[in-house]
Amino acid sequence: MKKKIFGFIVFSLCLVSFLFSGEKIKEKDLPLKYREFLKLTGYIILSEEKNVFLQLTTNRDRDIFIKTFWKQRDPTPGTPDNEYWEEHIKRFAYANKFYGRATPREGWMTDMGRFHIILGEPVSKERWEGKMGIVPVQAWYYYGDKEKGLPPHFAIVFFKRGGAGEWRLYDHFADGPASLLEYRSDIDFTDFEGLYERIRELGHTLCLVSHSMIPGDIPFNFQPSPMNNIILANILDSPKKDINP
Repeated sequence: MKKKIFGFIVFSLCLVSFLFSGEKIKEKDLPLKYREFLKLTGYIILSEEKNVFLQLTTNRDRDIFIKTFWKQRDPTPGTPDNEYWEEHIKRFAYANKFYGRATPREGWMTDMGRFHIILGEPVSKERWEGKMGIVPVQAWYYYGDKEKGLPPHFAIVFFKRGGAGEWRLYDHFADGPASLLEYRSDIDFTDFEGLYERIRELGHTLCLVSHSMIPGDIPFNFQPSPMNNIILANILDSPKKDINP
């Protein structure tokens, strides 16, 4: 019953905003409290929810919306604690504390910060840093939730492009395995099997995640598949499936 009531509240706010608001308020024009809410929920809020929020015209309606937003994601709505909210706050704070150190951006805005907020602490991490012939690389290993369209296990790989700078998400298809190697004029970017063997020689287990997000899954002809992008899209979309039915 409570879920239906909260859903009705959101619908009512949306209807009122549609009838009486000429256009959405720009995010930068919101009071600080509500800008912070949108920043905090940037990776988990539905686009429809954000549109509704930006159409609200009073702080009272915005406060009702925020309360409803977290309630709809509470895994134990009959208890006083909201574990989802608590975990999200913890992840967001961790990302800002640890992943904004080598960049002028806040930690939550970095690639590492984003995936920490979405997926939480990985089951394990593996690092290849200071390895001759390989740029700095990290792999974060996770178990996936089948109900969210994720594979049973997968790896998120980060690297420092060209060997320096900020940790970036490694795109198996767009960046390609050659980007994990220090530049050499004799590297053939199109010889994917040769790249696999070279990475195996230099980084050993790195070859297990250099060509696919599924550890040890070697694609046909060793060429990274666009399937990696589908997996990645499902990961990015996964927190938006946490709303109670």
